[in-house]
Amino acid sequence: MFFRMVVLMLLVVGASCSSSKDTTNVVRDGSSVEKAIIVSSIAEEYEYVRKVCPDCELQMQMLISIKKKHYDVLEVKNSDGETVEYYFDISRFYGKRSLFR
Repeated sequence: MFFRMVVLMLLVVGASCSSSKDTTNVVRDGSSVEKAIIVSSIAEEYEYVRKVCPDCELQMQMLISIKKKHYDVLEVKNSDGETVEYYFDISRFYGKRSLFR
């Protein structure tokens, strides 16, 4: 019983510590939602992927929403045949009214 209480306390403390992490120093390499690259257009997404993976072939582009925040995910296949996903934070422009409408 004592062991279960200690484990539970450690889980609660660990969860509270992880939610208060400082995310200002996160390296935004697009490898996950937490490291999504902030962009101002879809063209910037494609430009980034061409730059970091010039031989990659686009497999799929998808929109995902997490906690009311929107992300674009580009899934590409590299020259080794591996599938790689790049995540982009599109909140700067997604759902905003365009001046040209």
